[in-house]
Order: sequence, then C-alpha cells, then structure tokens
Amino acid sequence: MPKDRVINSQSFQDGKIVLYQLENRPKQLWLCRLKVPNGTGYLYRGTGTSDFYEARKFADNLYDELRFKVRSGQSVTGQDFKKIFAEFTESYPREAASEKRAAAVCEFIRCYALPYFSKMKITELTEPELTKFFDWRRVNYKKKPPTNATIVSDQGRFKVFTNWCFRRGYITKQIQFRKPSVPDNRRPHFDGKDWARLTRFLREWVKGADGKSGAIYRERVMLTNYVLILANTGIRVGEARTLKWSDIDTFIGDDGKENIVLQVKGKTGAREVVSRTPDVLIYLQRIHELRTKESSGEKPPMTEPIFAHKDGTPIHSFKKGFNSLIKEAGVEYDTNGQRRVIYSLRHTYATFRLQEGVNHYVLARNMGTSVKMLENFYGHTSNRAMASELTKTRSKDRKKLPWEE
Repeated sequence: MPKDRVINSQSFQDGKIVLYQLENRPKQLWLCRLKVPNGTGYLYRGTGTSDFYEARKFADNLYDELRFKVRSGQSVTGQDFKKIFAEFTESYPREAASEKRAAAVCEFIRCYALPYFSKMKITELTEPELTKFFDWRRVNYKKKPPTNATIVSDQGRFKVFTNWCFRRGYITKQIQFRKPSVPDNRRPHFDGKDWARLTRFLREWVKGADGKSGAIYRERVMLTNYVLILANTGIRVGEARTLKWSDIDTFIGDDGKENIVLQVKGKTGAREVVSRTPDVLIYLQRIHELRTKESSGEKPPMTEPIFAHKDGTPIHSFKKGFNSLIKEAGVEYDTNGQRRVIYSLRHTYATFRLQEGVNHYVLARNMGTSVKMLENFYGHTSNRAMASELTKTRSKDRKKLPWEE
C-alpha cells in the first residue's frame, strides 16, 4: 500500500478487495486495492467518495470488470506510465501543431505528471485519479500557486497526452476533465482611440527605419504588416505562423466588392477566414515585395511561409518586437490597466466586428471559436442591429493576386 499511514481498512472477498483511508488526505476519500484475478499483482484506485457504501459499490464493480477482462484475454495492468510517456515524447513532437506546443505539453508532464504517476500503470489514468492529481498539483508548484486559469491550461496539456494514449489503445476510453471555473475577464484589446494611435505610429515607425540597417527596416516592415493582418482577420498567432502564400485567395461578392480569404490551420482544424477589409491584400503585397527584393527579383515560392526570415524559414515569434512596439507607441496598457499582448490583436478584431454589428454565429465561425466564448469575453460590446455579414454569398469570379500576374 502507499506510504501514507492507513487510518481505516476493511477487506472483502478473502482479501481480494481492500478499502482503506489514508491520513492527511482531503475529504477522507476511500481508496481501494484489488487483487488481480489469476494474477500476481495489485491494482490501486481512488473511489472518489468518502461514503463507505458507495466506495464498496465502486470496488465491487471494478473487480467484476477485472474478472471480465481476464476471461476475455485483455490486460488488466497495462504498461508503466513512465514507459508510455517515453514513447509519447518520441512520437508527439512529430504530430504537434508546433515545436513550442510539443515542448509545453512534454514539459508539464515531465515536471508534474511523471513524478505523480511514475509508479502507476497507464490504465490507472481514471477521472477520479486525475481529480486527485490536480488537487496535488495545486500545492506542488515551481514558483507560485497555480490559478484556476493555470489549472485549465495544464488540463489542456495533459488532455493531449490522454487522447494520444486512447488513440493507441493504451486506455480504453477518453477521459473527461472537470475544469475549474475561471473568471470571465475581458480580454485586453485596443479600443478605437488607441488603435488609431498605434496605426499612426506604425506609419512613422517604418519611415523612421530609412537610413538604418537593413535588418531594422526588415523587422519593422514585417512586424507592421503582421500587426495589421492579424487585427483585420482575427487569426491566431499559431495560424499566422503556418500561413503560406498558397493559402491566400480572393473572390468578388454579389455586392461587387473584393474579399480576401485566408486558408488557415489551427487548433480547431482548417477553415476559411474572410478578412475584415480588402486592405489586407495591400499588407500581404508589402511583405511579398520585401521577399521578392531579398531574392534578387525572384518571387517567393507559393509554399513559403508568409511571415518568414530571409532564408524562408518561418518566424516563430514576434513577441519581443511587438512588446517594444506598443511600449514605444504608448499603448502598452488598456483602460483597465491590463498589459496588451499579441493576442490582443485577435481580441481587437472580435470587439470591432461585434461593434460593427456582425452576427455572433457568423463571427464565431470565421474566428474558429464558439458563440459562448464571444458572449463570455466580449459581452461588453454592443451587438447592434445586424447591418451586414462577413459575406452573404460567394461568386465564382476571382481576381488574380498581384504576385500571380
């Protein structure tokens, strides 16, 4: 049994089932130890209840499940958590959306889940056990106690691992995570006044790069148009990172206006994003001209990332440059004193579109999110009478993109 002192213990079925409680455990929950039928080992499980009769019912049902698995030739012990995690660290980075995401998931499991589950079998990843794990996580931390928002983020990382285990048959069902409540704080965005201030600053900021090093000019051109594109499309940072020239398209709507469409791939899958304004094409063209000039007049390949270094590899982060930019422009904080971040561009897009009367459902689809999220985080905007949608219908006509001519 675990090292903590047992304060209560009862056994059934000739010792095949043992229910016990441990000292200094919250709520005095019952735990159970089961003798594997026709085997030599034991299984340990949390019952998730402090009621003895409910715990007894849980243990009896679990023991019946074990007997059924043994009769049908299934494994009841599973492989070691540590061994499966080692396999995960080899496999997952190849299928992760980004290196950064893979590193974050693996680091969380290595720092917290691995020490907790290291002596357990992968089949012991049950919802009650995960509840206990996140209770443990709240009092085990590196720098400061985790907030509910941090726990939700941790659950998202661990869910990547449990879903991976399910797809490979190491666990028999997907695990549901009970998320703690997170205050519906408004997301820091740019209001109309600060957005106008920032865009005015950007124009002079790029002009001010004349006479400076080529690297400074390049950084300012790339960051300026990055900011304008994200704020007028609402795409996520990760979606922008993987955006390629071949992902850009146009169509002429029934109103005769040109629309710019981005094919993005993000955490919610692939989708089409209709830009807020056709000016997005101008911002894209500026980057295309920069890349063409850097390649001695040769157009960048259609498969090249739009936000790329001179060697054509994707720029992984604009965080440092963006933080310096908004500080220099005097728009680092919103009216509530919250520090703005790159994701504030996405929040700005959502806020402006709702203020302009775009329907919640249409906007949610364009952003790859849910109506509930919009209502929770952007309820401070007024959803005026719907005057227009992102696009009502689509025409098959399209103009050639400047770099296609």
